[in-house]
Amino acid sequence: MELKLPELGEGVHEGELIKWNVKVGDTVKEDQVVAEIMTDKATVELPSHIAGKVTEVLVKEGETVHVNQVLLRFEGAGGAKTASAANAAPTGTKTEAPKSAPTPAKAPAAPAPAAMSAKPSSSAASGTSAPTTMLSIGGNVTAAPAARQFARESGVDIAQVRGTGPDGRVMKEDIEKFVSGGAGATKAGAPTFTSGYAARAATKAPAELETRIPFRGLRKKISEKMHLSKSTAAHFTYVEECDATNLVELRAKAKEIGAAHGVKVTYLPFIMKAMVAALKKYPILNSELREDEGVIIQKNYYNIALSVQTDDGLMAPVVKDVGNKTILELAADIEDLANRARTKKLTNEDNHGGTITLTNAGTIGGLFATPVINYPEVAILGFNKIDRKPVVKKINGKEEIVIRDWTLFSLSLDHRIVDGAIGAEFTKLFISYIENPALLIMDSL
Repeated sequence: MELKLPELGEGVHEGELIKWNVKVGDTVKEDQVVAEIMTDKATVELPSHIAGKVTEVLVKEGETVHVNQVLLRFEGAGGAKTASAANAAPTGTKTEAPKSAPTPAKAPAAPAPAAMSAKPSSSAASGTSAPTTMLSIGGNVTAAPAARQFARESGVDIAQVRGTGPDGRVMKEDIEKFVSGGAGATKAGAPTFTSGYAARAATKAPAELETRIPFRGLRKKISEKMHLSKSTAAHFTYVEECDATNLVELRAKAKEIGAAHGVKVTYLPFIMKAMVAALKKYPILNSELREDEGVIIQKNYYNIALSVQTDDGLMAPVVKDVGNKTILELAADIEDLANRARTKKLTNEDNHGGTITLTNAGTIGGLFATPVINYPEVAILGFNKIDRKPVVKKINGKEEIVIRDWTLFSLSLDHRIVDGAIGAEFTKLFISYIENPALLIMDSL
């Protein structure tokens, strides 16, 4: 019997095999997760529809695999599912979709997504947020794929690490303590190192003063996308300052209301609402260029991709139908997408359909950045840190020095599509909504 790569979703024909969970000689049960596959949209866990002993592994980690390509061969296979089930996409966690208002009439219907994430856990079935599915490999060690990868890169035998997580799960912090020799670092037996800082520090061998990190998985996908964007779009960045004092006050009130509804309200829902209001006046920023067709597609709906930093790298899940949602609905969507991005629970649908991107570097710091366009979109807005600072303001016709909440916004544009003057006018209008959030209410009347 052979295990082939099934369909991974609409328009997805290949992926990178980033991790095997089985090897030759292992006995696989039906529905056991045997591998992790990364597409350009999401990382998925691949279950086997075959039960049997693995006799041959035909693909190496880091290689690109295509739909219907043979990945494993088995002997004594039994319990195989029907052909239709065998060709189904990997099973996925059925997390509750964010509440959404009806899609605008002009928005194209999105294809139904294939289920792409981990198998359901008891917590997911009860409707609560579930961690990444834990895989047991080599004994009873329980750890997330990201922790296992970190252990491999650190040269640590994960079986030697004492887990401090739920049910003895090995966390990344446990591995870091193990490497540094901290508390709780050892289990029975001496730790095994093949590389890593502790081994290098002990030997000081010149050849071991470097760490080799495989360039694959999400990092490679990010590289490919950034290279495509920078080599295709003609980047131009416009930066403007903004008095965010009124926004800070409004968000503080909204935060209290959100807390009463169990929703964390950040600045981002207000930023998104202001973006939509400005995009309605300057819709060319809500476009994409299809060079092969010789046409610019101007979108009359507003799906804002949001940059989310995860342990594996930067992701940009999409908040859908922003124009028709309330601040609390957007806040709930943002929190849900960010949590699922960090726990590898995003689906293909979560990453599809963006019309413009918002990136938020304010929580990290820095004055401002020049963000890279999320190609084939034509614009990306950077939201930077808010600082309290003394500024000169005209009050009752007289200039005075006052303390205000101040920030900068940076807008990167594809200069092939958006003229600099249009970008500047968009930014000016956008900032007027940030400085006077009540205008957002007037705009919706």
